[in-house]
Amino acid sequence: MTELGTTTRVVLSATAPFDLACSMRAMRTFTPNHNDQFLTGDGRVRKAFLHPTDPSRAVVTEVMARDDGEPGVAVTVHSDEPLTPAETTAVATAVTDWLGLDDERAEFLAIARSDPAMARLLPVAEGLHQVRFPTLTEAATYFTLTHRSTAWYAAARKRRLVDEHGPWAVVEGRAYAAFPTAAVVTALDVHHLLPFTGSQFRTERLLTVLSGLAELDEAALRAAPYEEARATLLAVRGIGTFTAHGLLLRALGRPDAVPLERAQFTKTTLALYGEPTPTPTDLRRRYGPWIGWWAYTARTALGWLPTPDSSDAPSPPPVPLAAAAA
Repeated sequence: MTELGTTTRVVLSATAPFDLACSMRAMRTFTPNHNDQFLTGDGRVRKAFLHPTDPSRAVVTEVMARDDGEPGVAVTVHSDEPLTPAETTAVATAVTDWLGLDDERAEFLAIARSDPAMARLLPVAEGLHQVRFPTLTEAATYFTLTHRSTAWYAAARKRRLVDEHGPWAVVEGRAYAAFPTAAVVTALDVHHLLPFTGSQFRTERLLTVLSGLAELDEAALRAAPYEEARATLLAVRGIGTFTAHGLLLRALGRPDAVPLERAQFTKTTLALYGEPTPTPTDLRRRYGPWIGWWAYTARTALGWLPTPDSSDAPSPPPVPLAAAAA
């Protein structure tokens, strides 16, 4: 691997409020992408992406806050040769999607401010946009690997797949790898994929899911009505409701729905609100199509507060959520 010697700089805007420090804090605890980026310690983060016109190569982006005080980021793209304007735009779009820079959160924040329990999080998380999987392929791989496994093992297996089959690049002596394309993964036979999946079942399912997703139009999944996009994903063999929700929220940035009945969300709800705990129906009624931002903000930022004692535990809403939303 040779050092990338060309740099291209681009400044990207974000929908206010946005705070890159919140994004970087979220990266530190997002298990599925642990170690997939490098936090420099001085307010910058580096991450590899597939080269926009040659996915056998990688570019490395270095992201930092804008120096003009406007919401957004300044990006330095390291590449092995100069990027064309179209390639630069493609990398900028990838960074924008990864950091959720275009997320519209104003209506969610207005609702959250009227929810005393959520309002406690806003001083540390108001500028938190969703950090997502960089590609639909990477997200689908991770969610498929979690089947009959744990998040830790799924993340570790995904990391091994990146290490051995993703394109690598070097910046200032440090190597970075981008997640490979679906074509690279599906070109591996069952025998060669087994070390990355841990079972014959997950191997076959991963190949089926990635092959099915390759037939879909990702732009349409981002733009179509939510239920239509969800139905399209569920029609892919091997994708169930959990994976469909995961892809829509964590890869495509669609906050319309969340499986709040799952344990990770019921635990978050209890920790945030205490007793009486609002039901999934209560939460959906209050947050409507922004329920995904509630789930992401609550799960990500709850741990950013000091451990509460009995005197400063989250206060329940002044009226039940169901009544407040009625």
